[in-house]
Amino acid sequence: METTIVKIGNSRGLIIPKKLLNAFGESKQVDIQEKDGMLIITPLNENKVRINWEKQFHDAATKGFLPENDLIDIENDFDKKEWTW
Repeated sequence: METTIVKIGNSRGLIIPKKLLNAFGESKQVDIQEKDGMLIITPLNENKVRINWEKQFHDAATKGFLPENDLIDIENDFDKKEWTW
């Protein structure tokens, strides 16, 4: 399918026809990579960074890893002699 590269401010953009957008589903974010002279556009899960966090936190808590146990009290000479609260 042919389209035109258009100027958008100091950048350039592509108008992606609705037919092709339907292939992305509801995703609003994509990954664009160049490979062998081609652009490869892949839809991303919008919360990809945080995907499965809830399950991971639940599993960790089940194993006894709780946030309140993560505090480490590290003292050094600076803390003992020079730091003033």
